[in-house]
Amino acid sequence: MIGDDERDLLARADRWLADHRDEFERILARWVAVPSICTDDCDRPDWHDDADCGCCGGAASASDAHTGDAGFGDHAPEPLGAAVARMFALAAADLRDMGLVAVNHGCYAMSAAVEGGLSHADLPVGGDDEIALVSHVDVVPAGDGWTRPPFELTCEGEFVFGRGVQDCKGPSLVNVFVLRMIRDLGVPLRHRVRALFGGGEETRMNDLRGYLRLERPAGFSLVTDGPFPVNYGQKGILGIAITMAAPGIWAGFHAGSAANAVPGEASIALPRGMVAAESHISAASAQPATSAASQAAVGVVSDAVADAIARAPKPYRDALRWDAASGVLHAEGIAGHAAFQDGTLNAIMLLAGFLAQSGLLRGAEHADELVVAQTLYEIAAAKDGEVLGIACADESGALSFNLGRVDASDAVDCADSADHSDCADRTDCFHGGIRLHLACDSRYPVSKHGDDIIARLRAAIDAMPQQAAIRVEQVRDEPAYRIDPNGIESTTLTAAFNDFFDADKQPFTMGGGTHSRMLPRSVTFGADFWYMDDIARKAGHPAKPGGMGADEGGAHAADECVNIDNLMTAAKLYLLALVRLDRTLAASPADNRETVCETMREAQPSQAESRSTVEPQA
Repeated sequence: MIGDDERDLLARADRWLADHRDEFERILARWVAVPSICTDDCDRPDWHDDADCGCCGGAASASDAHTGDAGFGDHAPEPLGAAVARMFALAAADLRDMGLVAVNHGCYAMSAAVEGGLSHADLPVGGDDEIALVSHVDVVPAGDGWTRPPFELTCEGEFVFGRGVQDCKGPSLVNVFVLRMIRDLGVPLRHRVRALFGGGEETRMNDLRGYLRLERPAGFSLVTDGPFPVNYGQKGILGIAITMAAPGIWAGFHAGSAANAVPGEASIALPRGMVAAESHISAASAQPATSAASQAAVGVVSDAVADAIARAPKPYRDALRWDAASGVLHAEGIAGHAAFQDGTLNAIMLLAGFLAQSGLLRGAEHADELVVAQTLYEIAAAKDGEVLGIACADESGALSFNLGRVDASDAVDCADSADHSDCADRTDCFHGGIRLHLACDSRYPVSKHGDDIIARLRAAIDAMPQQAAIRVEQVRDEPAYRIDPNGIESTTLTAAFNDFFDADKQPFTMGGGTHSRMLPRSVTFGADFWYMDDIARKAGHPAKPGGMGADEGGAHAADECVNIDNLMTAAKLYLLALVRLDRTLAASPADNRETVCETMREAQPSQAESRSTVEPQA
C-alpha cells in the first residue's frame, strides 16, 4: 500500500506536473517534427569492429566520436544517420534549457543524469550505484494510412497524434521530466538516476551496442518502451530478407515501409497489355498501333479488373481500390506493430490473394505471375508461421510472422561469371533481372532457439514452387530475453504498480523487442497503457480514443497517438517506483540481483573520454 510519505510525494508531483504540462506538450511537438528514422545502413548480423563501418566500429573512438564542446552539431559523426543526429542535437538543446547536462555517448546515444539533486558534467556513467530510465528517440517510417500529419503534433482533447508520441519520444520526455522532479522536489535517493536515449532501437539496436562499447551499463535499468506492468521476457526476433522473381506485373508492386510493421497499403501497376480473364485481349492487339486501339485495350482491362473486384469476396471488395486512370490497383489493410497483430490486416496478403484468386492471371502467359501471387499470399498470410513450418509456442505465447515490406528492384549479377556462361543450371544467378525484395519479421518464443527456426524456414522456402525463384538471402537473430519474474527488482516494481492503481496485475512476456534484451539487469516497465484501458480509466483517462480498433493508433500504426494525461500518470508512477527500487537495491548486494547473461553482448571497458557534455544555461 502507499505510505504517508509516498502519498505526500505523489501529491507534490501532481502539482509539479500540472505546472509543466504545457511545456511538455511544446517540447514533444518539437521532437515529433523531426522524422528521426535511423539509417545505420548495416546489414551485418553481429557486432563487428570495422573502422569502415559507421554503424558499429567506425565512430566509436575517443578521437572522433564527437566534435566541439557539446558533441552535437553540424560536424558530429552520424553513425545512426543524419536524422537521428538532428534529433540528438535538438534534445540536447532542450535538456540544457531545462537545466540538465546532456552527455553524448559516441553519437550512438545521449543521456542526462541527476545525483544528489544536481546534474553536472563529471557524473560517472553506469555501475551499481546507477539506475537508468532507458528509451529511444528514433522512430519507424510514417507508412501509409495517416489521416493526420505524421510529423506534426496534432492535439485533440486529451490525445496527441504523431509518429513517436507513444513509441518512444513521449516516454523519453517523461523520463526527462522524472529527472527534473527528482531534482526540483528534493527526492532523496541513494542511486544516481540517468535518462538514456538511444537512436537506433527500431532497426538493429546498434545504438546500445555502441553505447555499451563505450560505457558500463547501469546497475539496473527500467526500459520505458512497452506496456505496463513488468515485462520480464521477450521473444527472440528474426529479421528475414527474402528475394523472389518479379515477372510481368510484379515489377510494379510496392507495399509497406518496415519489416516490423504490418503494412497498411499495397499497390501494383497493371499494364494495359495485360490479358484479362474475360477480355480475350492479346498482348499483340494491345500494342499502341493506334490511339483508338490503345484506349480500347485500356478500357477492356479496366473493365475486367473492376468486374473481378465486384465478384470478389467481401474482404477483398472492402479493401481494394482500382484507379483506372493510372492503371494502379490499391489494397488498404490495417497497419500495426508486427509483434501485436491482433486487429491488423496485411495489405500484401489482400492484394496478392486477390490476384491469385480473381482469374485475372489466367492463362499460360500469366503462369509465372500467378505463381508469384500465390507464393506472396502464402507468405503474407503466415501470421503464425504454420505454412512456413516454424509454428511453435510456450509460456511467452505463439510465434508470430510478418511480411512487412516488398519492393521491386534490379537483382545483383552473379559474381562468379562475368558472362554467366557457367550459370545455366544455377538457381542463385538471375542475370541482373528484376527481383522482389521481401522484408520479414518473426518473433519466436523465449524457450526456442533461433538456429532451429531458421533451418526450418529455409527448408520451407526451398520447397516453394521453382517458378517463384525464391530464396532466403539473410537472417538476423536477436535471441530471446528472460529474467526471473520473482526477482527483487520485478517484485518491487510490480508491487509499486499495483499499489499505485489498487490493482492485481502480474509480470508478463511479450513479442515486442526493446532495449531490455541488450542490458544485463533490466526490465521493460511502461510507459504504455494502450492495452490496459481498465487501468488507464482508474486514473481517469482513457487509453485510446473512442472508436479505435485494437491496434489502430498504436505503435508503428497510422495515426499513432497517446493520452498525454496518461504520460503524466506514468511520470508519477516512475517516481514512486524509483523511490522503492532505490531502497530495495541499496539493501541488496549486487551479487544477489537478477542478471541476464544469455542475450547480453559483453560491454567493453568504459572510455569516459569519448563522452561529451552540454552544460545547462544559467
